[in-house]
Amino acid sequence: IGLFPTASDKHYSHNQSAASATWSINHGLNKFPSVTVVLSTGQKGHGDVTYTDANNLTITFTGAESGKAYMN
Repeated sequence: IGLFPTASDKHYSHNQSAASATWSINHGLNKFPSVTVVLSTGQKGHGDVTYTDANNLTITFTGAESGKAYMN
């Protein structure tokens, strides 16, 4: 048993099915999470993450992309 046996990290997955250069995400985690993007091609995506507040962020790409964003 660890020091915090009931603690668990919050996470959120966002599915961006329509290709867009800007993904606006309301994750509701009440924190500024790390973000990993996996494009629909299966490749890791590289975009600029801008935190609007502790529950919202925007990912901006150079061109329209679709895929998933994982926040934790």
